[in-house]
Amino acid sequence: MNCLIIEDSKTVAHIIRSTLSAYGYKATNNTSDEIADVSIKEGVYEVILVNTNLKKGNSIKVLKKVRSFSSSILIIGISDRGTWQERVEFLNLGADDVITYPFPVQELLARIQALLRRPKLSNGGRLYVGKVEIDTDLKSATKDTKDLCLRKKEYKLLEYMARNKNRTLTRAELIDHVWDYRKFTGSNTVDVHVKRLRDKLGDKSLIKTIHGFGYRIADKSKETLVPPTL
Repeated sequence: MNCLIIEDSKTVAHIIRSTLSAYGYKATNNTSDEIADVSIKEGVYEVILVNTNLKKGNSIKVLKKVRSFSSSILIIGISDRGTWQERVEFLNLGADDVITYPFPVQELLARIQALLRRPKLSNGGRLYVGKVEIDTDLKSATKDTKDLCLRKKEYKLLEYMARNKNRTLTRAELIDHVWDYRKFTGSNTVDVHVKRLRDKLGDKSLIKTIHGFGYRIADKSKETLVPPTL
């Protein structure tokens, strides 16, 4: 999983990066003046940690910039000297969580995992990706009204990717959400299931391979989820 740390203190940034790296995350450090706009736009990062007290009051500017690029990137504020009012403002302006520094390693990791488990869309209804319709109640998918006959893991993979379409999903994230990582043993299981899914979808371009990162469902249609009719 790719994390971006936006922190002007080299010491704090180093500690957080070392912590995440030790637990298998791929972490990158930037100051508030070095934000890689292109990387954020392209969905390279799943999680961005931002100090809520960056120099020159840049924290809110950074938060708004990230949110203008993507509503799906998870943003966690790191508060090392801010007031509770500043933390509340940060949350109200689009952050997903705020944690006070210093913090136990386990707390930061638990907060990240809790946010990753949070459903991106409300349960129920139908998801649409290109010509594919996904019924999240029946756990089935059709294309041009024909059943795709997906196996359980293939369906779960398709639904999770559809809920996060236009965002790059790493293999590690897919393992966390589609497979039970405690029972996961196959190093190429994700790739095998993606190939099978592509074959059944009949459109290999729908799931794009992002070399060095993972996969992304590319679909620019605005229609994403329609609630079930009552």
